[in-house]
Amino acid sequence: MPWEEFALGIIQVWTSLWEERVLEYMAKSGTDDIPPSMAVVIQPLLDPTVAGVAYSIDPVTGRDGHVAINAIRGLGQPLVDGTVTPDQYLVETLDGQPRRVIRRIPGHQHERLAAATGGIAMEPVPRLERTQPPLSDRQLFEVAAVTTRIERIFQRPVDVEWAIDREGLWALQARPITAVQARMDPTNEESEWSRANFKETMPELPSPMGLSFLEHFMDAYIVAHYRRLGCRIPPGLRSVRIYAGRPYLNVTLFHMLVGQLGGDPSLNAEHMGGDPIQAAPRVQQLGWPALLRAGWLMWREMRRVLRESPEVFAEMKALASRYSRERVQPMSLAEVGARLDELGRWLERREMTFAIAVGTGQCLQACSRLLPRWLGPDWRRLLNESLQGQGTVISAQQILAIAALVELARNDVALAQALKRGWEPGRARQNSEGDRFGSAFDRYLEDYGHRAVGESDVMSPRLADQPETLLEVIKTQLEGPSATPEELMRRQRTVRDQALGTIRARCGWRVDRWFVFRWWYRRLCRFFSLREANRHHLMWYSLAARRLLLHLGDLLVDRGVFTHKEDIFFLSLREREAMEKAPTETWAALVKARRAEREYWKTLKVPDVIHGWDDPQTESHESLPEADGVLRGIPVSSGTVSGPVRFVRGTMDWSRVRRGDIIVAPVIDPGMAPLFGIAGGLVVELGGTLSHGAIIAREYGLPTVANVVQAMARLSEGEHVSLDAAQGVVKRRAATSGP
Repeated sequence: MPWEEFALGIIQVWTSLWEERVLEYMAKSGTDDIPPSMAVVIQPLLDPTVAGVAYSIDPVTGRDGHVAINAIRGLGQPLVDGTVTPDQYLVETLDGQPRRVIRRIPGHQHERLAAATGGIAMEPVPRLERTQPPLSDRQLFEVAAVTTRIERIFQRPVDVEWAIDREGLWALQARPITAVQARMDPTNEESEWSRANFKETMPELPSPMGLSFLEHFMDAYIVAHYRRLGCRIPPGLRSVRIYAGRPYLNVTLFHMLVGQLGGDPSLNAEHMGGDPIQAAPRVQQLGWPALLRAGWLMWREMRRVLRESPEVFAEMKALASRYSRERVQPMSLAEVGARLDELGRWLERREMTFAIAVGTGQCLQACSRLLPRWLGPDWRRLLNESLQGQGTVISAQQILAIAALVELARNDVALAQALKRGWEPGRARQNSEGDRFGSAFDRYLEDYGHRAVGESDVMSPRLADQPETLLEVIKTQLEGPSATPEELMRRQRTVRDQALGTIRARCGWRVDRWFVFRWWYRRLCRFFSLREANRHHLMWYSLAARRLLLHLGDLLVDRGVFTHKEDIFFLSLREREAMEKAPTETWAALVKARRAEREYWKTLKVPDVIHGWDDPQTESHESLPEADGVLRGIPVSSGTVSGPVRFVRGTMDWSRVRRGDIIVAPVIDPGMAPLFGIAGGLVVELGGTLSHGAIIAREYGLPTVANVVQAMARLSEGEHVSLDAAQGVVKRRAATSGP
């Protein structure tokens, strides 16, 4: 460009200061009495392939840790003018480093502004190029990283104009953002959600009533306690979401809650299962006065549970007797509704799940901090083995009760032969009545028949409703050698005592460490026992509610409102109350629609983890099997065993399990406990050390590995695998066979 034109350009920029629109702006802002200074920036004209604007915070939500990027092809002026709809991206960052692209919205651009001979000109965007995103993920991360660096220089949120040409990325201009207030709190749309903890005690597709009770339970008996402790919960943030009929836990929320109370939220995935959180929210721990208050409140609540639990558990069991089928049968519609409301009020006064969960988590947090330094890298194996054979975990005692039934049947040759031959469906009870085995079997159903697979859903049938599944387990144990209850307990106690001896030896001369360990160990054993006793007795409570609801369904069938008594489970808690006041046939249409919706949801395969609120896609995991054929997970219960894979998705698969099989299942459902006496080992896709089923497997001493991603897709029915549960490793035959 000739110097004369260059100088003229500078003069034109200067004189633009006195244009009418500039003077009007100065007058409105009250600065017209002092003419502003004005520099003219001289820089080369870039010829970018893509340009745009980046915001160091989300300009819509104000969410910190999100970089919003708008991009168009060519020069950026059409974006600034608003004449082109840009491609829009949202990049999540942590400590200034980009982690992942969480939103992509394609734009519409048919022309681009490009540098040409003698100036700039519009040119068409080739058709093939229009279908491709203007930025690669690498370029998005580069723009996001530069934007966060500029934010640190300004020490406040900024928007940055940028361009990318053949030489690379250029930051053209940066301005502070003043119209949007930065916000650190996550929203439901930004949270991470997991089926962990719910999937192990709920069926694959819970009933609408089961889901509504779960949401109520979490809000009223879990989240409300955290509020009382002083934890800050962002307004509107939910603890549970329902996607395709399945419940998901807000792991982002519980990461925040544990962190505020001074715990280590990174252990949540190990305790509950699922993926570690990908984008940890910023957490500000409570101040010391608030922490001391929270600690005192938790201590008081845990003391209450330790003191009152025997009485509360006895009341729960009494509720099942009070609302037996015989006593419920004469009740009217109004009486059933009143009794259900009464059950709800009873739970409000007596529920103790939160305190037990806090006590258990507190013990595991302490062990996770102390034992790696005291015992070495295999501390988890030693702790898991030391928890075997306590004899106090009520859910594991049913395995020993089945072993006693097997011993009774084995001593009765005629009965054993009859059981091995099988029986007609629905006539199992008649075949066992009138003898010692029949009486013992009745006692087993009285003690454990209220348990079930997916038992947290009131709609799930109980074991007492399908005794054939238990008799199949007994039949399988009769087909080979089996240990007596005494032998099982002796084996478990031997492993426990050896582990405790090793722990004592590793403490060495540090007697203080041994005493500290023993204190936390005894406390952990007690809370593990309480955790399972609470679930066991809550199922008595659930059985009482189930009987009342089924009778309510019968009454509504008689009135022509429902077609089947189970239709009652397709209403929510509030709808059940409303329906009792107006039991008209219109409810049948709602139930029909929900049954059809449920059938559709059965056809959907959903992920166990969802990042964000948008419809999720099943994602590939980094932890998929390696070239050596090894699958890895969380060690839950130690032991080494080999055997054939047997898939168990529900009670319909129980009859296929043979002694020594390695059960591979979606989760460790505590209702599967009767199978633990047959299985050689257990591998599950989801779960952690605090899972209810994990506590049972560990107490019983069944080698178990949890959280093995896509285990049922990666393994084959009948293939031989080796399980090293102490290391959390599953080896396929190809990986263990020699040349």
